[in-house]
Amino acid sequence: MRPVLVWGRQGLLAQAIRRTWTQDQTVLFWGRADLPATREQQRRKIFRLSPSSIVNASGFTNLKRAEGAPHLAKELHVETPAFLAAVSRDLGVPFVTVSSDYVFSGKGQDTWSEKDPTEPVNAYGRSKLEGERAVMAANPGARIIRTAGLFGPAPAGSKVSFPERILQQARAGHVPEVRPDLTTSICHVNDLVADLRDILRGSSGGVFHVAHSGGATWLQIAEYALQSAGASPRVKPLQDRDFPRPACSTLATGRPEFSHGQAGRKTWQESLGVFMRGFRDA
Repeated sequence: MRPVLVWGRQGLLAQAIRRTWTQDQTVLFWGRADLPATREQQRRKIFRLSPSSIVNASGFTNLKRAEGAPHLAKELHVETPAFLAAVSRDLGVPFVTVSSDYVFSGKGQDTWSEKDPTEPVNAYGRSKLEGERAVMAANPGARIIRTAGLFGPAPAGSKVSFPERILQQARAGHVPEVRPDLTTSICHVNDLVADLRDILRGSSGGVFHVAHSGGATWLQIAEYALQSAGASPRVKPLQDRDFPRPACSTLATGRPEFSHGQAGRKTWQESLGVFMRGFRDA
């Protein structure tokens, strides 16, 4: 059986794929240490592997650093997915990459569909949008998944997701500070990878939104996470405005052929509550 190639090893998304997909199919994970230096060498290595599909699970998640050094985000958000999209086109196999709600301005709407106009307000969002366009130019049949607020089990020694980080702060005796003015979607990474596999196996390309239903401010998400974990839900509103962010980037998951997927059939409270209750006795 030809393997699925996952580009990326250590992140939240790659580790969720490792936990769930490898039970019933062969999945190979390639990180920087597995790759030759040049794109042409990488291309030849992928052709020798002859994967059944390619998933780009790499990404640049430091928003503040992207603002100060946008060239770093461009490598992972534009150059790498465009390269993989072109290789998958030449191989004739499906390709999927992950984008962000930050491609939207966050102004004038409560929710954003796949068809709404994009207008990013920071360097991170601009790199994600540029990557979407580069992918579709290289491979019109590619699948692009926009998601937001990913959370779930983190690999040992890696950066934990927002709800778990808030809980760690509270248990250390600190009052977490969270912005109350930004409304977003969130998504458990296990539901994301389940939907990603369905989209990868389907016949439709283009952009898909994958997130739990409903939007909330980061302050509301933090309070609900703490309460679900059995901790004090005390959170302090953060007034710092570090750099521009979309004020409201809640994702509408409305593509009919996708039927809302696993993530869209759950509310954000349902999924976050289940995850955080796992920390009650930890």
